[in-house]
Amino acid sequence: MKLLSLLVFVALVSVVSFAPPVAQVLDHLALTAPVEAQQDPAKLTVYITKTGEKYHRDGCSSLRRSRFAVSLKEAVQRGYGACKICKPPTVR
Repeated sequence: MKLLSLLVFVALVSVVSFAPPVAQVLDHLALTAPVEAQQDPAKLTVYITKTGEKYHRDGCSSLRRSRFAVSLKEAVQRGYGACKICKPPTVR
C-alpha cells in the first residue's frame, strides 16, 4: 500500500511539474479564439425566422419552418437576441 501511494505521489508530481504556467495557457486561448469573434458583425451572416425573436447559426433546429439570412449587426439592430440552442456569435 505504501508503494502504491508513493507511485501515485511521484506520478502527480511529474504531471504538475510539466504543466505549463497559467499565463501561457491563457495566452494560447486568446490566440486560438474563434475567428468569428474577431470578424466585423456587419459581415457575419446569421438567420432569423418569420415569427421568432432570436437569431441563429445555419443548421439550428429552430430554423425548420422559415429562415432569412441577415447580418449579425442587422439582427441585433432589429432587436433579435442570440439563440440559446445554437449559441451564435454575439456583438460585444
